[in-house]
Amino acid sequence: MKILDNKKDYYDYLSGVYGIDELIVFDRRDSFLLKPDSMYQKGLEYCFGMIKLPDDKPLKAKHKWDLESIPKRKEAYKDKKISFTRTHLEGDVYHYILEVGWNQYFFEIERWTEPKKQDELHVEYRLIESKHYLKHRYSESPICIIPCQLQYTWRNEDVIWKEKSGNGIERIDNPNLSQTYIPKLLPPTDVWNAVYDYLSSLKDKTNEDHRNDIQKLESAGFDKHSSFRNIK
Repeated sequence: MKILDNKKDYYDYLSGVYGIDELIVFDRRDSFLLKPDSMYQKGLEYCFGMIKLPDDKPLKAKHKWDLESIPKRKEAYKDKKISFTRTHLEGDVYHYILEVGWNQYFFEIERWTEPKKQDELHVEYRLIESKHYLKHRYSESPICIIPCQLQYTWRNEDVIWKEKSGNGIERIDNPNLSQTYIPKLLPPTDVWNAVYDYLSSLKDKTNEDHRNDIQKLESAGFDKHSSFRNIK
């Protein structure tokens, strides 16, 4: 795969391992560099920022049906009893989907500060689940980050991931992931292979022949008026 970009990402070195396929081109010149110390992340500052941000605050006590963290909800709902006194501590929770080729990775981030040390920030990032070989994608870009708002049913831990937009929040097409925590959770070979397979599938699609039978015969030198008339 040939990559067009002036910024290196964490999986780019694999071009030296696998070699460069000139027929498969990843045009990444519009890539967006995610920085852990930047206040501007297209509305996803709280998903990728590793500095204290204005809305960061201490842990909050919540009933199990108010929890937003998927693992915490699952743990809380192991107890089938409904209690109005028992609570669980939780920070601010954010979710997004990382789409790589035909694969999707579902991420959760939890942030909180210490009550007596407001400048002390804690950030936990979790890969909740992965889905592979999907037929439908959010974006046409090989890699995309989709901010999500989760919908829960209050009686259990079931969850629906829905794309979130507006108020400065937007998808990030072709993000540069090199400075994020994602390289710790997603091997570079997985990203490279997924992008390569996706771009290869697009190339195969453009090579499909959508002509009808008459058009195919005409391209082979037949004339539909003279070649197919009845000869007595």
